[in-house]
Amino acid sequence: MKKQLTFKKIITSHWLVPALCCLLSVHHTSAQIYNDSSKKFKVYLEPYIMFTSMSGTTGIGILPNTFICVPAGEVFSYLKIGGMLYGEVHNDQLAFTSDLFYANLTQDASGKNGVLNGTATLKQFWWELEGLYRINSWLEFGAGARINNITASADISVITPGGGVNMSSSKSNTWVDPLLVTRLKKVVNEKWLFQLRADIGGFGVGSQFAWQLQPDIFYRVSKLLQFGLGYRIISMDYNNDSGGGDRFIYDMDEYGPQIKIGLNF
Repeated sequence: MKKQLTFKKIITSHWLVPALCCLLSVHHTSAQIYNDSSKKFKVYLEPYIMFTSMSGTTGIGILPNTFICVPAGEVFSYLKIGGMLYGEVHNDQLAFTSDLFYANLTQDASGKNGVLNGTATLKQFWWELEGLYRINSWLEFGAGARINNITASADISVITPGGGVNMSSSKSNTWVDPLLVTRLKKVVNEKWLFQLRADIGGFGVGSQFAWQLQPDIFYRVSKLLQFGLGYRIISMDYNNDSGGGDRFIYDMDEYGPQIKIGLNF
């Protein structure tokens, strides 16, 4: 069983509580540099890096479930390639967003569920598409979808009555999670933007349940450029347990800090 990442642990992390308290308590400041006071649509692009920790279970075909845990400090030891890009088109009332995430990680398989040793590889592609409606100066609400394509491979030694046996398998699954999304924003001193984005989804359509939380702090250098620091937690519980070689389980929490560069056009 994977170690669960509970909401209690999230909100009691050493830096997240101050950030959220600041986000919810600061007074709104009229800041033309951040305000979308025009009906004209503007474009925002944001390449970013996520230092991903990972904890959870993947199940492939007839192989026993394989537990994976990648510590944040060692992510680059296991990461083969990764790329992340966020984009947004918005005006004073509407925002349409796109978030592309790709990562390829290889990790030692944990000695659980009869697994002696081995390696597990995950190739992950997410594409989030969302539409948001601005309810007031600090709150947006909307809906969207996350397209998930996960390729899981395992090459492991398994305990059997006759001793250890080497087994390997690979499988790719694609599914779509419908999402309900909310985003809170506060501007301070015309330069600082505090933002909190959250979503829930899946609802048995794709994942059994999925949720995500992203607090961010941005500093606006100019009308064109801003820099951001944030944290992302995304959890997906997908189970296509149809039996035999078609079985695919992806029950995973991914979390870690993010560094962002924003371009406003």
